[in-house]
Amino acid sequence: MIIFITGASHTGKTALAQKLLAQYQYPYFSIDHLKMGLIRSGYIHLTPEDDGKLTDYLWPILREMAKTVIENHQNLIIEGNCIPFDWKKDFTEEYLPHIRYYCLVMSENYIRNHFQDIKTYANMVEKRMNDD
Repeated sequence: MIIFITGASHTGKTALAQKLLAQYQYPYFSIDHLKMGLIRSGYIHLTPEDDGKLTDYLWPILREMAKTVIENHQNLIIEGNCIPFDWKKDFTEEYLPHIRYYCLVMSENYIRNHFQDIKTYANMVEKRMNDD
């Protein structure tokens, strides 16, 4: 089983992934960790702000990881914002029953009530890019 969790920043993707990990003991893969590892390594010449280009670069890798997990009858939670909305087109019918896709969004009411928190914690992973 593959569980894709995507959505805008601060919608709770990581929190949901960690709860699923705790409940089902499925391994958890953070796209943000991969993204920042690639950027910090200098292997790619993109920045955290290049989300569209990062999706183009990372999605083929993530897609094939998902297929491999399914073929090996394993489970994996893949979480991050580099999962395209049209992800289904990249999987044949044999894979689809083994994939769950969740796209988390913030309601207008939530944004109004938590706007300062959203601004405060925006891009926390990316801000750590130059940590030692």
